[in-house]
Amino acid sequence: MPIGKYPDMAACVADNQDKEDPSAFCAAMEQADKADAAKRFKVAKLDDALGVVFGWASVSVKADGTPLEDLQGDVIEPLDLEKAAYDFVLYARGLDEMHEGRVKGQMVESLFVSPEKLQAMGLSATKKAPQVGWWVGFKPDADIYQKVKAGQYSMFSIELRGRREPA
Repeated sequence: MPIGKYPDMAACVADNQDKEDPSAFCAAMEQADKADAAKRFKVAKLDDALGVVFGWASVSVKADGTPLEDLQGDVIEPLDLEKAAYDFVLYARGLDEMHEGRVKGQMVESLFVSPEKLQAMGLSATKKAPQVGWWVGFKPDADIYQKVKAGQYSMFSIELRGRREPA
């Protein structure tokens, strides 16, 4: 698993031999990466009256204007994320549990956010919201909603297929 700019722990440790404890330094970086990832896609809102869960499914450009690199070291270009969001709405819309089993809920909201769209809607970006991302809402089955509410599932995980291209 990538750590910061490094493809894996071994590469991080090898490149940080000047640190007092390269392994501890890289382990701390890895933990920071995981914590940052958990904050990115956390469930942002629960609506108990409607039984709906809302949040960012994916982000391409962070609030500060930099591309978001995921835990696998991948960056999704804005146009690719936009196409994936539209394809999901057109051809999927279902919610499963941990990418397995039967459909256990349906998408009820999807909005691809970009500076151009915000401007067209008369809205402005905030310092906290991503500049480019995909906001979603799902109405899961009652058992899944309770797991989200209890904190068992705290973020969205969107399974996409793609082809890696060198940056």
